[in-house]
Amino acid sequence: MGAESAKSADADPPASAVPPVDGPATDIPGPTVARLATYLHVLRSFSRRGILLASSGELATAAGVNPAILRKDLSYVGANGVRGVGYDVGRLTARISMTLHTDSIHTVALAGAGSLGRALLSHAGFGRGFRVAAMFDADPALTGAVLEPGGPRVAPLTDIAAVCAQVVPAVEIAVIATADDDARRVFDAFVAAGVRQVLNVTPVSLPAESDVVVRQVDLALELQVLAFQASRGPRDDVKEAREAKPTRGHRGSAGHQGNVMGEETVTA
Repeated sequence: MGAESAKSADADPPASAVPPVDGPATDIPGPTVARLATYLHVLRSFSRRGILLASSGELATAAGVNPAILRKDLSYVGANGVRGVGYDVGRLTARISMTLHTDSIHTVALAGAGSLGRALLSHAGFGRGFRVAAMFDADPALTGAVLEPGGPRVAPLTDIAAVCAQVVPAVEIAVIATADDDARRVFDAFVAAGVRQVLNVTPVSLPAESDVVVRQVDLALELQVLAFQASRGPRDDVKEAREAKPTRGHRGSAGHQGNVMGEETVTA
């Protein structure tokens, strides 16, 4: 995928270092899954900064959620704790990774080799649990091109079914970053090829299929929402939180660490 040194620095702790979760939850609500992914991003950021322990208050602030919601969400991954110390960042990272199944490699097909597609291909997130095994584009000039060292050759959009049938292990997730006019037929081609998880980063609304999960990320729409929020000025609750920001406890490099938040730590 490229940028191997940067990606290896972000690697999660090995799952073998964390005891198995007793009775792992299988029916986790969708909003909780989305928040767990956010917590995982926050925890990885903490690890890069050398933070070994973090309170629920600190994690919640970084993730933009209420501490009570965070603690409830973490109950799904078996994160029990002891008040007054803080969550073990490494262990909690491994637990959430196991719950979200990002501790194993998932095969991805990416449709769209333009600027957005290339940015996604080189994104560090693809180095953590995801492998782009197939790539497609409508431009004949790109056919056969390899955009990342060790990556797949770009194939025509018309070859989606044939190429996906040859990928081992089978493609689990499709990412659609094509031109708007191609998005629908590309989606249909992936579904016909047996792909049941789709990330759509085009503004085109894709049809709902009973056995297909589609995640829509419309960057233009998100910018419009942010523009509206910006026109309103700072929210009252954000201003109050900034004014009442607590003093952080001291963080050492190992062992017991002081924590003014008085929260829990992973003990499993």
